[in-house]
Amino acid sequence: MPVTLAGFADARDVFGLPDDFQRPEDGSNPLTLTRTLSFIFNNGASGVIAVRTAGSSGKSATLALNDVEGRTVARLAAATPGTWANDLAVSVEDAEEDCLISGESVGAPFDKLRYRQVVPSAQNTLRLVRGATRQAVNLALVYKRVLSNVAVLPNAAKRFFLPEVPVENVASINEVQVLAADGSQLRRYGDGAILYGPGAPPAAGEIRVLTDTGEIQFEAGQVPTPAQRVVATYAVGHDAPAAGQVLITTWDGTLAFAAGQAPNAANGDTLTATYLISRTACVRVSLEAPDQVPERFVTPDGHFLATRITQSSRLATAVEDPMNGQRKPAPVESRIYFGTGSNTPGDNGAAATADDYSTSLETLEELTVNIVVLAGQNATDLGEVLLGHLNSTAENDHERMGVIGAKGTTAQDFLGHQMANERLVLVAPGLGLSNGVTLPPAYAAAAVAGLMSSLPVQGSLTNQAVAIAGLATNFNRGEQEQLIQRNVLTLVEREGFRVLKGVTTSGQGTPFSAIPTRRIVDFAKYGVRSAANPYIGRLNNERVRTALKSTLDAFLTRMVEDEALTAYELEVSATRAQEIAGEVSVVMTLQPTFSIEYIRVTMILK
Repeated sequence: MPVTLAGFADARDVFGLPDDFQRPEDGSNPLTLTRTLSFIFNNGASGVIAVRTAGSSGKSATLALNDVEGRTVARLAAATPGTWANDLAVSVEDAEEDCLISGESVGAPFDKLRYRQVVPSAQNTLRLVRGATRQAVNLALVYKRVLSNVAVLPNAAKRFFLPEVPVENVASINEVQVLAADGSQLRRYGDGAILYGPGAPPAAGEIRVLTDTGEIQFEAGQVPTPAQRVVATYAVGHDAPAAGQVLITTWDGTLAFAAGQAPNAANGDTLTATYLISRTACVRVSLEAPDQVPERFVTPDGHFLATRITQSSRLATAVEDPMNGQRKPAPVESRIYFGTGSNTPGDNGAAATADDYSTSLETLEELTVNIVVLAGQNATDLGEVLLGHLNSTAENDHERMGVIGAKGTTAQDFLGHQMANERLVLVAPGLGLSNGVTLPPAYAAAAVAGLMSSLPVQGSLTNQAVAIAGLATNFNRGEQEQLIQRNVLTLVEREGFRVLKGVTTSGQGTPFSAIPTRRIVDFAKYGVRSAANPYIGRLNNERVRTALKSTLDAFLTRMVEDEALTAYELEVSATRAQEIAGEVSVVMTLQPTFSIEYIRVTMILK
């Protein structure tokens, strides 16, 4: 999956830090991507599209979250394969804030929200869209509510009344406690001990609640004394909804509409809900990775958690358990780590093959990319793979260049390469780091690619400074001359570290032996296609082609003014057959800067 990066900080956050080059995590294959990106960005690249290439052993670390009975409610997986996620920890705690359910689609028969314990709030909305008229209405919300632990004080007549009415008979919620002065419970009246409505006096161990007035009647011998307190938790009802209202029962999420106003699925009506649910019904799940900002999710169950993580997490993805996804994750005493216990640990898959790199390159074929680098790879092992990609993209109007390191450590190694292509740049030698570690030429290629991207297309790499700590090999004058003749872009130490000569592998004397020539022509072709886009769909006649030619002239003239071209000629035409087919022939004769050659480019726009 291609990932767009704006800087090395992005690369580090997405892909993690590289391992020790001399002591790879898998014992033999150092990680290449983040190390390569550091050289690219350090040398001026402003934007990179990166694809992590992993071998068959590459795995994403996983973690199963369970409920209080040990049933899995959701399965989490690290966002990318690799051992980095073995340090990814999860904590599950009681929620300290209510959970916002946003944009829930309420399906037919439109009589219940997905979640219960709704909190009345100004944030809550129910949006009804009528299918026949497309009229959208935000319904007015009214509630049947739960009052929790309210004090019930006696009046002057020593009678006890609940503060709000009418009282709903909800056995699972309603509860009255009589407490001693020290707060200890003396009596509790719950399911089976509460009688509702008018009737005979309650017996010992019972109370009667008059639902319309809220009066609590006690058995004569159990009437609370002045030193005792009465505390109640109970459900409060509401009148039937009026026109334009919807009545929400907070404890179970049921919905009631005014007569004749309920949504009708047969008419294409839709209902969308946004609402708060009580923190007591939720937990807070935190994902924590070293050196990264923790990600926190307040969730009522595995379904909602999986949706939120997949939508917004940079660290992980998640799926709900098909059987138990509606259950709430259980709080845990300490953090739990991905890949531990029966979970799958992450593996870097560092031993990627040529086929793996081919697969990654395929994901870039239709993207606008200027320079391609195979992280940590050399021309002998993967040069043909890169060439295949460059040739394929050149044929489908996505021209680009490739930069790759030579294989080996000596001048003789580098001179023996077999690369010869106008789109390929071969770089040598390797790099020497300040800690004494030497890196192969693949990382020098990354530095050159970053430098290339920072220059305009007409910018020559010759004698340009490269931001590196050192070179693994210093060549003498004779070796330098030989490497230039063999079309190797060579780095040398000269008032810092510089490019000896910016060449492609096409060979001296060929039209595209200089890197800028290839880049200038590619840029001209890209610009012509972009400038022609507004003309697609218009009449293919002389008037429109003249207007197209004027637009292309303006673009090519800017290239002359920017010193990318020293001169050009342009023809825009179409035969009768091309007019019928909706095709236009554009022929450009270009003289790029630094080139004595005229390059003729024929493009068929359609």
